[in-house]
Order: sequence, then structure tokens, then C-alpha cells
Amino acid sequence: MNFLIAFVLVATAAAGHCVPINQASPTENQIKELTAATLLFFQSALPNTSFAPLPSFENERLRIPEIDTDVTTTGKNGMAYGINQVLLSQYEFDASTLATKFSLTSLNFTRVYDIEVEGKLFGHKVSGEGVLRQEVLGEGYYVSNLRFEEINHSLQIASLELNLLMDDVIVDVEGVTVDGCSVQQLEKLMENYVLTKFNEAREEQSKLIAGIMKSQFNKSWAGYSTDEVIQWLRDNSNGSGQMDFIQKHINSLARVL
Repeated sequence: MNFLIAFVLVATAAAGHCVPINQASPTENQIKELTAATLLFFQSALPNTSFAPLPSFENERLRIPEIDTDVTTTGKNGMAYGINQVLLSQYEFDASTLATKFSLTSLNFTRVYDIEVEGKLFGHKVSGEGVLRQEVLGEGYYVSNLRFEEINHSLQIASLELNLLMDDVIVDVEGVTVDGCSVQQLEKLMENYVLTKFNEAREEQSKLIAGIMKSQFNKSWAGYSTDEVIQWLRDNSNGSGQMDFIQKHINSLARVL
């Protein structure tokens, strides 16, 4: 059971999501219990602190010929901020289709590193030691057409559509020497590149992540009925065991241009 599954489970907070085949729908009491257990688990899965350390890296080479970039970077003393600032919004449940939609976003996820760079970025020579700060605003998911069913006493996702979100990226570089342009101009080039690549890959990555989430959820709950899922959520709502998954998620986002 990983952190992304906690996000998906939030959507079970509306009536009628679990529609057992050849069986009666969950009772109103079951639905209330599932709703309460889901929200409790989601809250407990979030860390109590808003920051966490990021892994260091040394002499990592980034080479992107199409933007005239070939740079070697070392990053130390990395920290991530805003890791528990997650917003659930745009929640809707369609009783006619038993489908749910909602958005789940990180309001402001910030990464800060002490860096040492040498090479070329966007055709400009860069060198020296300094600090790199990257803010990602509104990063998250918009989930729609999320429907659950119970097959052979197993709670499963019947359908799931997902769209990746990112409102903006702000890059701030201090202490590094840049030839041929100002540091501010280099920052803007980096911001535009990140947003452009995100938009280019959004559709494909959204489908990929939706498929992974659906598969992971269904494998995790194979053999568990609605009542058993409710009990599992209750038993695992103290936050223990969740920080490892959260840290891995943070570490996966640690590399920046």
C-alpha cells in the first residue's frame, strides 16, 4: 500500500462507489464507515512536518544537445519544503454513473540545494558554487471517471482517468557565474524549458500514471472486501509505515535542471 493509493482512496467518500457484482450494494452504514476511514487514513499518511532532507548527488552530467546544454552538477544539503501542503478540491460525485472526480495538488513544493556547476546551459557557460531553489506551484492530479466495483469479494477500480497538473515553476539561482546573459535570463530559460517539457509529456505521462495507480490499487486489494478495506484503513491510520513511501516520492522529485 503506497502513498498514491492513499490519494486514490479519498475518492471513495461518496455513496455507491463499490457496486458488488451479483451482490447487494454497500449499505448506507458501510458507505459512512468507508468515508470516515478513508479520510482518516489520508490525513494520517501526510507527514507531521512540512520539510524533509533530499539526497545529495555528485558530478552528475546533464547533456541535452537540442538546447545546447552539457553541464556537470553536484548538489548537497538538499531540503524539500511544503511536503504536507496537499489540497483536495473540485470534488464531485455523479449518482447516475457512480463516478467521482476531484483534484489533489501540492500548493507549493520547494527544493533547495547547495550546488557546484561547471559546463554550459542553453549555450551559456556556467560555473561556480551557489544555491539553487526551485518552486513548483500547483503540482498534482485531476482525477475523473473514478468508479469502484467489488468482484469476487475484492474491492477494485473499474475505471480511472487522470490528468497531471502544474501551474508554474519558479527557479532562483544564486552565486553562480553565467557568461553571455544575466542570471535572471538563465532562470527564465530554465523555467520555460521545464514547463514546455511538462506540457509535451503531460498526456502520455497522465495515461501511464493512471494505469499504474489502477493496477497497483487492484493488486493491493485483491481478496479484500469492502468491509475488510474499511478495517485495514482503520488499523493503518496512525501514520506508521507511511513515511518511507513519502520519502521515496520526495526523492524521486529531487533532480532538477
